[in-house]
Amino acid sequence: MKNLFTVVIAGSQYLLHPQKLGTIEETINPDALIPVTLLTTSEINTDLEGILELFATVDDVFQPDFGGILVEKPEKNKTIGLAHNPVPRSRAVFSLQRPEAEVTAFEDLPSGPYFLHGPNLYQAWRLYDDILDAFTFGVIPNSINGSDDGYEALSSLSDNGSSKSIAVPSRLYHAVPSIRKPLSGVRISVTDAVSLKGVQTTLSSRSWTQLYGAEASETAEFAQKLIDMGAIIVGKTKSSQLDSGREWVDVAAPWNPRGDGYLDSGGSAAGAGASVSGYDWMEYAIAKDGECSYPFEGVREQARVHGVYSIRASANAASLQGWRNDSQNYAAVGLLNRNLHDLLSIAQLTLNTSNANMPFPKRIIYPLDFASTAEGDQALDDKFVAMLEHFLGAKADKIRLSDAWDAHPPNQANGQSLEEYMKEAPFSSFCYDFYQENQDFRNDYKNKFGREPYVEATPRFRWGIGANESKHDYTLHRERIEVFNKWFGDTIMSTLGDSGTIMVIPIGPYIVQYRDDLPRPPSRIDGIGPEALAPLLGLPHLVIPCELFSNTLASFPPLPSFPFEKRWTDETMANTVAQTPYYSRVTNKGESRPFSGSIMGPHGSDIMILQLAKAAFGSAKWRSQVDTGRWAFPQGYEPE
Repeated sequence: MKNLFTVVIAGSQYLLHPQKLGTIEETINPDALIPVTLLTTSEINTDLEGILELFATVDDVFQPDFGGILVEKPEKNKTIGLAHNPVPRSRAVFSLQRPEAEVTAFEDLPSGPYFLHGPNLYQAWRLYDDILDAFTFGVIPNSINGSDDGYEALSSLSDNGSSKSIAVPSRLYHAVPSIRKPLSGVRISVTDAVSLKGVQTTLSSRSWTQLYGAEASETAEFAQKLIDMGAIIVGKTKSSQLDSGREWVDVAAPWNPRGDGYLDSGGSAAGAGASVSGYDWMEYAIAKDGECSYPFEGVREQARVHGVYSIRASANAASLQGWRNDSQNYAAVGLLNRNLHDLLSIAQLTLNTSNANMPFPKRIIYPLDFASTAEGDQALDDKFVAMLEHFLGAKADKIRLSDAWDAHPPNQANGQSLEEYMKEAPFSSFCYDFYQENQDFRNDYKNKFGREPYVEATPRFRWGIGANESKHDYTLHRERIEVFNKWFGDTIMSTLGDSGTIMVIPIGPYIVQYRDDLPRPPSRIDGIGPEALAPLLGLPHLVIPCELFSNTLASFPPLPSFPFEKRWTDETMANTVAQTPYYSRVTNKGESRPFSGSIMGPHGSDIMILQLAKAAFGSAKWRSQVDTGRWAFPQGYEPE
């Protein structure tokens, strides 16, 4: 492990990337650690103040203290040396030596903030405090030139030692996006379940880390694809235990910044959701979307509880090589972002879809089986559907899957209802997969330590179901799923890429749940819920926060001693348009949280449903981006 130096500049903490980039000609104290700005001779002698002001405007790493001392770098085919325009005497100017070798790389060092440690030049990476505890740890690349040297995990803490620090490089170090590097300089986090060369995978499990403490020898294929496109991976976000738990025993759960700040952060991809919804300096998060059990898991759950945009990709649209999965049958890559346009852009760059120019659908299906029983939630779902109906010029077909099954049942059902036929197959088959995926972990741990590994209640419960499923049982479950998939494609909507149909799946905000509520005891999830369709069918599923408002209060009544309705009207109503209200037992007043709609499309329609949402939102003049912090949409903002 390299020695990493940190320093505080004007109240902000910085890290010196350990790769030496050059040496100045002047003699200087070898222990000196000085913030500087690297510029060409022409930049120094033209509009110096304008350039420094621009740097401070476009870059969150640069600040005026870096502009107090300048380092002049040579320009190609030019002799180093200051021209006639004098630099203000308040600024010292040092000169970089021209090395004998690697002149091109040396001259191509981008202008921007750096540090001198003694006479040597290093990149400046700003350290941000992970106050939401979203990250397992931050990472920095061992080499800044894009070579396959892997990463190093950071152990830096905030100034007060209460939270981890995540390092981000100056945006000035990276060229504008290009065909070769379309994600140049974009900051991305990956879930802890993704292998990253040089750092551990912990799966939020002490037992897993105790057994498999070695650093990964390779980077997952999808993560490497992002890196090759120029993306900057800044850290690994927390996944729940074994990417399937709910209890957060071995590690603390990330904090959800929305609402009163004490809402539940969800399960497997909670760190990814918190990082995107809470930090302005984060852009994208990559995580898994998996199982068909708990009411939504992975990135779809995080989009719902954190009020961000996410898409679960079509099956095989992105590689899962190098990911730890609870089930190969149900897992898919998921993308999260605060901006619908940006989510579309990264999906276009990274997902392998069969038809990127698919026309918009001509039919909308709304399954009443999953409609909310809460009046306020249902009203918001209706508004979301109406917006799509208006844009597409098509009236939604409101159907019940159970009625359609009864009317046209597959022969294999032998008279059983949809609920009876598919009661056990989805969840039991998932549990079998999950149990088998972790067989080596259980055996290796017991062989080494002489006992079973500790796992939380939820994964332990699911292992128990999986252990009691025979191969024959599993085969029957998978056969039933195939029957359902064929029936769905023939009767409800074609799942092929040329389908002209989408399905709007209500996902609702559901009941208000706090981080200090005891987790619900794990139990079976029988049948097919709204969360199960996309994993079972292998279809893309887009979740979108919407600027809709409900007058119906959620979950908790007011305390008797407080005239809640009056306080809601006077204090909160004007500031919660585009949110859904709930009564907070934490702040003892009305708060707001995001509401999301969702669209499931045929296989390979990932780009189309993103384009559809973007165009429909634009037509309705709804916002297609959300803010960080307590409110997904600005206070006082009123949709048209």
